[in-house]
Amino acid sequence: MLRRTISALTVLALTISAATVAGAAAVEEDSYYPSKGDPAIDVRSYALDLHWKTGARMLVGAAKLRVKAVDKAASITLDLHGAMKVKKVKVNGVAASFQHGGQDLSIDKSVAGGKTYDIAIRYAGHPRTVDAPTSRLDSTGLGWHTTEDGQVWTMQKPYGAYTWYPVNDVPSDKARYTVDLDVPKDWVGVSNGKLTDKDTRKGRTTTRFVNAAPMASHLLTVAIGPYKLHKQKGPHGLPLTYWVPKGAKELLKPLRRTPKALQWLEKRLGRYPFDRAGVIVTPGRSSVETQTLITLARDNYRYGAFDVRELVAHDLVHQWYGASVTPGDWRDLWMSEGMATYLQAKFAASRGWDTWAYWKREFTRNDQFWRDIYGPPGDYFANEFGQRNVHYGSALMLNRLKARIGNKRFDTIMKAWPRQNADSVRGRSGYIRFVEKRTGSLGDFWADWLNDADSPR
Repeated sequence: MLRRTISALTVLALTISAATVAGAAAVEEDSYYPSKGDPAIDVRSYALDLHWKTGARMLVGAAKLRVKAVDKAASITLDLHGAMKVKKVKVNGVAASFQHGGQDLSIDKSVAGGKTYDIAIRYAGHPRTVDAPTSRLDSTGLGWHTTEDGQVWTMQKPYGAYTWYPVNDVPSDKARYTVDLDVPKDWVGVSNGKLTDKDTRKGRTTTRFVNAAPMASHLLTVAIGPYKLHKQKGPHGLPLTYWVPKGAKELLKPLRRTPKALQWLEKRLGRYPFDRAGVIVTPGRSSVETQTLITLARDNYRYGAFDVRELVAHDLVHQWYGASVTPGDWRDLWMSEGMATYLQAKFAASRGWDTWAYWKREFTRNDQFWRDIYGPPGDYFANEFGQRNVHYGSALMLNRLKARIGNKRFDTIMKAWPRQNADSVRGRSGYIRFVEKRTGSLGDFWADWLNDADSPR
């Protein structure tokens, strides 16, 4: 039995906020991973209440979703892994029958296009990871990870949220989130957003996190373990939070340099787009740019403090390019990874860790190599997600774009895109139109760089 419940008022407040999001776009079927998500629905808010039973490795969950139906349909379909067993479903307060096979939860409720529905789902199970569509050596799978002693961290990108809660698991469906976590008392549950409540009683610690901005499912993070909270102020008083394992204060030192990275990035991208920023250090091997709270793998520290600071800078760029403005299809991963890699290299050069000449050589001499192995950055092989072809090829493209249109125009566009499209979902065609409105037609530039098997010269 969950110790905390999520009120209908919380869901309603989140929904009202979500309805006012500027630049909202239609939910899209993902062209790379179409088995995930359903473009027939638009989830406006999630309220998740999660109780973690460490010894049993069991997650007991209650999820409340406000869902808008796009068209008339006989049912509502959500993604939820079969390891999670659904116990009860209600729609607008009335019990509903359902079928749950494989990864699909189909709720027997006829819906009318344009109408919204409140869905409450109770479920429990032993969550586990699923294979990631990549051969990357740092990949340990997607979704809910559990260590030998019961600690937890999550890794959703490109999909993986469905391994532990009912979700429309596509990047184009952004929603408001509230997350409640109930964990053993000596540990703490951590998620994105503002920590609004923390309480310890009867051998359990409960926390609540509320997100002010809409978020794609792959940008949600949850971690459970012996964490200690450290606070700092960033530019213009921005609240910064660092969750570091107890007894490992040495992990905090490079994170304390985050305000300097933010100041450097704001000069190039404009004001940071969210109400807070931070980092959580997890037991994993891979890191990801989860919204307002970067999921940083402890494994990254073995490369030294400079590498940690460089990686944090990369993932901070994603808060503008990827989190605030989210590509609506995984085919357009380059839209976020290109800018993050480009500015990561510029940031490292500004600190004297590498030279810009070094990075340009790396991008140029490796672009063809990675295209041959993984495909062009805008048309990469779907079973090789997140490889260097997307990072390096897109960063090199941006450098060539800057040379073509001039430094001043490039810098202006780089700031204007996230500022004018904040909290939205945008795709390739919209980005190209945005740039060419300010530059004039660039002809075959985009197709050559994004889709061609040969690196442009």
